[in-house]
Amino acid sequence: MTAILHSTTVRRLIHAKRDWVFHAFTRAEALEQWFSPSPEITLDVLQFDFRAGGQYRFRYAMTDGSNPVLGGHFECIDPPSLLSFTWIWEEPDPHAGIPTRVRVEFREDGSSTEVILTHSQIPAQEIADRHAAGWEATLDRLEELAK
Repeated sequence: MTAILHSTTVRRLIHAKRDWVFHAFTRAEALEQWFSPSPEITLDVLQFDFRAGGQYRFRYAMTDGSNPVLGGHFECIDPPSLLSFTWIWEEPDPHAGIPTRVRVEFREDGSSTEVILTHSQIPAQEIADRHAAGWEATLDRLEELAK
């Protein structure tokens, strides 16, 4: 029996040039400013080897005191239009060890950039829905940073 995998796609128009938006995803110090669904949830970049095949690892500080960790590797880097990477939660997350994929497209739209983020190979719809809400809130923070 083949498992049914799910995906979610989030689109956002960011009022900033494409190079700026792309670079917000490609520098550890930039990610620590916005790459979480809430200002109360902070991100520590533990590892960030930004190149195709390079590894990354992030630790979040949640409001409940937990510190979930996720990591993966960069699959495709095509500046300033495309970025893709694996996304794998670590123990003790209930979904630890399940590799999913994130693809981010950056489309120029005048002086703005359309970000199309697709998170795929998710094992359950409820997890896809949780990630969709997280990505929406995370892109809200990027939009705020761009102002």
